[in-house]
Amino acid sequence: MLGKGGSALAFRSIALLRQQTVRLSIKRSTTINQFDASTVRRLYHTSPSALLASKTGDSRTKAVSFSQELTDVKRQVEEAITLCEKNRKSTTPIHQLKEAIADLEKEQSDPTFWDEENSSRANQVNTQFSSFTRMISRLDNWKSWQGDAQAALEMILNSGEDDGESLLSDEERDMLLEECKESSKLLLEDNQRYELDLLLSGPFDQSPARLVLTAGAGGTESNDWVADLKRMYERHCEAMGFSCVTEDYQTGDVVGFKSVDLLITGPNAYGWFQGEKGAHRLVRLSPFNANNKRQTTFAGVDVAPSEIFSDSLDTGSFEIPDNDLEITTMRSGGAGGQNVNKVNSAVRIKHIPSGLQVKCSQERSQPQNKVIALERLKAQLIAVAQEQRVKEINEIRGDMVEASWGAQIRNYVLHPYKMIKDQRTGWESSNAQAFLDGDLEDCIGAYLRYKSKQEREESSTAS
Repeated sequence: MLGKGGSALAFRSIALLRQQTVRLSIKRSTTINQFDASTVRRLYHTSPSALLASKTGDSRTKAVSFSQELTDVKRQVEEAITLCEKNRKSTTPIHQLKEAIADLEKEQSDPTFWDEENSSRANQVNTQFSSFTRMISRLDNWKSWQGDAQAALEMILNSGEDDGESLLSDEERDMLLEECKESSKLLLEDNQRYELDLLLSGPFDQSPARLVLTAGAGGTESNDWVADLKRMYERHCEAMGFSCVTEDYQTGDVVGFKSVDLLITGPNAYGWFQGEKGAHRLVRLSPFNANNKRQTTFAGVDVAPSEIFSDSLDTGSFEIPDNDLEITTMRSGGAGGQNVNKVNSAVRIKHIPSGLQVKCSQERSQPQNKVIALERLKAQLIAVAQEQRVKEINEIRGDMVEASWGAQIRNYVLHPYKMIKDQRTGWESSNAQAFLDGDLEDCIGAYLRYKSKQEREESSTAS
């Protein structure tokens, strides 16, 4: 029992503590008017033990939250390192890559290397040089990210308790956790992307890709849809490090485009975009409908390799009979001076058996446009023949892209709900705006895995 003096001192201490608590709470507010009388009375009459219990409860909640977050990060680090070690085993050792680069540099230093007659070999050497250099840079990044993640995690786990206190402050611990999380995320995502790159081993996958976007059923709405798809692919190329150039286009009568020809260059460009071939269906409230009604429209996307390497195919032996071609000429139109508006310099070549057609108007000379258009048509025919594994080119009729109902490979629903769904793989996302802004990586990755699985099943069935 406390004496009279001790009791009075204790009560005064408690009162002072309560007063300090009230003043601190009021001070933290932007205005004293935010505190009503009941709030002040509640704070004043709260016992010190209750205040201490509240503070202890907050600390425990924060500790539990940190522990859960640390568990998630540890799992992510383990997953990233496991995948990284697996991928390292499938790559060429870095010392061999450096030796190969040295050999290529020696070949490039030859004075005759850049001669026109060696252009085919020069292209191959430059492609290999870029590929090996990127692989070395990627391996260096893996080593750096893995080291950063492991070091940060080890410091957190070894901080421990010293005389009841952690060796790290809360700010230092949170900073290390964030660094570990970011490094392991970069390591995991890049290794997942590398796994997809391993799937791109076809004979034309390293070639630049030519995408032809064509308006389908839907009138003015479909022309605007082609413009949206053009923007989507341009944004995706920018995010992935590809180069995207509009080589040809035909504007719509009101808005958008009737057709657009895109040339995409970069590592494995054709292999990455080959799954975009097909009809793309859009459902939305049409801005071109006076009654603002929901409307469905279509656009066709055709994909073909832009270049055929001599070591994968003898292009000189591939000829198209003249009676299988329908060649028409027209004026190019648009900017470029009087020549494009007065002379029929543009050329359209149609392959009659398959229905494939290619237009070229990028040059001022009709013969030059005819040569370019014919090469593009050959590239498309060869790519389709390779996909179907047939020996006769005239068997490709079934691969024509029909931009109409029932032929779609992907649905873009913007009303009454938002959903992007790939009809082949079942992949879907409710973040339609991000997808239309170019975030296609997960969807394309799902298709590449689906395609690889289908090919393995077909191979096992055949054997």
